[in-house]
Amino acid sequence: MRIGFDAFPLQKNPSGIGKYVMNIIEEIIKNIPDSNYFAYSNREVILSDYCNPKVKKREFHNGLYGKMPGKVWLKAFAGKHIKKDNLDFFISTTGFFPILPSNVKRIVMLHDFNAKLVPETMGKMHYLTHLIYFEKDVLSADFVISNSLGTADKLFDYFKKKTDEIINPPVSAIYRQKPQNKIDEVLNKYKIKRDYILFVGNLEPRKNLTFVLNNFIELLEQKKISNVELVIVGLKGWNDTKIQVLLNKYSDNVRTLGYVSELDLPVLYSGAKVFVFPSLYEGFGIPVREALLSGTPVITSDIPELREAGSIALHSDMVVYVDPADAKNFKKHVIKYIDEKNVRKASINPEISIKKLCDFLQSI
Repeated sequence: MRIGFDAFPLQKNPSGIGKYVMNIIEEIIKNIPDSNYFAYSNREVILSDYCNPKVKKREFHNGLYGKMPGKVWLKAFAGKHIKKDNLDFFISTTGFFPILPSNVKRIVMLHDFNAKLVPETMGKMHYLTHLIYFEKDVLSADFVISNSLGTADKLFDYFKKKTDEIINPPVSAIYRQKPQNKIDEVLNKYKIKRDYILFVGNLEPRKNLTFVLNNFIELLEQKKISNVELVIVGLKGWNDTKIQVLLNKYSDNVRTLGYVSELDLPVLYSGAKVFVFPSLYEGFGIPVREALLSGTPVITSDIPELREAGSIALHSDMVVYVDPADAKNFKKHVIKYIDEKNVRKASINPEISIKKLCDFLQSI
């Protein structure tokens, strides 16, 4: 059997979607080890140590191809290269399909419905691509994977198409509560010397980071919290000008670490007083689950997808859901987690099943 997939999310310093895609591909290979696997991209493809020897990379990042937006290359040029590999299945990891021979079965991974719910947080080209192709491509799929019940519900609400399997993002076993000596070691590495509030996510409007920054500074200026800093982990994102202005203005109390390795990130979670994630919309919310597995309490948005991510909490003190526009309530809970001694109980990492997906891949 020959299985191909677009590998755009599998780049250096992967986002949450990149981690999700890599974990699902790993699980497929573990379950169906005798198949041939192909990864396609007009960018350099970075695979896990497990997948690297098992997947043939089809990289087209030199010359003109490498200068194109990924979806332009996928739609206009990828098909002729993919055709040469005589695939049985193609997995779209981004919601879009190249031109494929009619005999190739199509599988799509759905991560979110940003274009429907928060189009103002997307770049114009990104939004236009969704407007033209997204619905048509999703409806053409023979098998649909949704990353959450919330995403599956929205798929049916918007496109009247059912999800074939809901696969919550697997989270690495490295995310667990860390001992104090390890926490001290990593905090010293990043020169973090005070108690801190942690935020993890790309610096873009949808993550609602300006809300976090403004309310954090207000609490400091009103002396409702003290000797605390805000630590931000994440890469620069789209339309982050306002965020950068605030980061520069409040650099004495706000630390930006950029991308942090998977070795250090669980430790930063474990050492934080609280993890804050009042995102306007998420398809699932991997950082919420990472924080809970690391034994850190969470303040996050009261939306179905983030409640689903937070459902693994083992104690009511471990997660609180707030309106992402309600500054008063957000600040109240920040103060609670900074000032009070709260229960810290690390969640248990749930097992992830891809049985239906594997059954479909083995159906021919």
